[in-house]
Amino acid sequence: MRRHDNVPNMNSADVANDPTLCQVPTPRFTLTGEFFRLWLLARYRWSRGARPWLGIAMALATTLVAIFLHFHILRPELWRSGDVYAALPLTSELARLPMSFLFPTAYLPLWAACAQILVVIGLGELILGRWLTIVVAMVGHIGSTLFARVLLESVHGHVFGLTPALAHVLDTGPSAAVAAVGACVLVTARMNRCVLLLGVGLIAAALIAPGVDGVEHTTALVWGVTAGVVDYVVVSRLSETRGASWKGLWSVRFTWLLRAFKSLRWALAGMRERV
Repeated sequence: MRRHDNVPNMNSADVANDPTLCQVPTPRFTLTGEFFRLWLLARYRWSRGARPWLGIAMALATTLVAIFLHFHILRPELWRSGDVYAALPLTSELARLPMSFLFPTAYLPLWAACAQILVVIGLGELILGRWLTIVVAMVGHIGSTLFARVLLESVHGHVFGLTPALAHVLDTGPSAAVAAVGACVLVTARMNRCVLLLGVGLIAAALIAPGVDGVEHTTALVWGVTAGVVDYVVVSRLSETRGASWKGLWSVRFTWLLRAFKSLRWALAGMRERV
C-alpha cells in the first residue's frame, strides 16, 4: 500500500484528486476511504500552517454566551441582540442574525452545540480557508433563515409543514451554518457517499419532524453543496494549469462569491418591497 508521508509536498488539489487516497486496509471506495481522504487533506493544510482558530474561537464564544445566559449576566441585552423569530420586523431580524449564530442550539446540549462548531467550522477553516468558511457559514445561516421566513409568509408554507404559529418560535443557533460548511467540506474533499448520507438524513428529519429547522437545514445543505461544487471546479481547473497562482484562485472565488451576495441582496430587496 502506498504511503503518503510526502503530503506536505503535494498541492491541495492533488491531495483531493489523488485516486490512491482510498487505498486503505478496507475495500476501496468506502466511507472509510473517504474519511481517510479528509484526514489527509486536513493533515496537509495543518502542515502548511493552517490552524482552526476560527472554530475554537466560535466554540468558546458560544460557551461564554451560554454561561452568561445561565447565570443571568447581561441576559436581557443578550436576548435582545440574538433572539430571532420570523414574527420580528425584517430589519430587526437582520440585525440580530449575526449574534444568533453564537446562541446554543435549543435542542442540543451545550457540549454537542460547541462540538459541532469546533469540528465542522475547524475542518472548514483547514480545508476551505478561513474567509471562504466564513462566507459559506454566514450565507447558509442568513439565507436559510430568510428563506424560511419567506415560506412562512407565503400561502404555500403548509406544504413544508410550516404553520403561522411557527413565526413566534425562537430560531437561534449555528446548525444551519454548520450544515452548509459541512456539506461544502464534504463536496470539496470528494466525500460523495458522506454527502449522500448527510442529505438523506437532513431531508428525512425534515419530513419526520416538519418545522422551521427542517426547512433551514435543507436550504443550508443545498447552498453548501453548490458552494462546494463551484469551489472544487475552480480549484481543479486552476490546478490543471501549473502556472496558475493562488492569487488567481482567490480572484475567481471572489467573483462567484460576489455574485452570490448580489443574489442575496436582490432577494432582500424583493422582501422589503413585499413588506
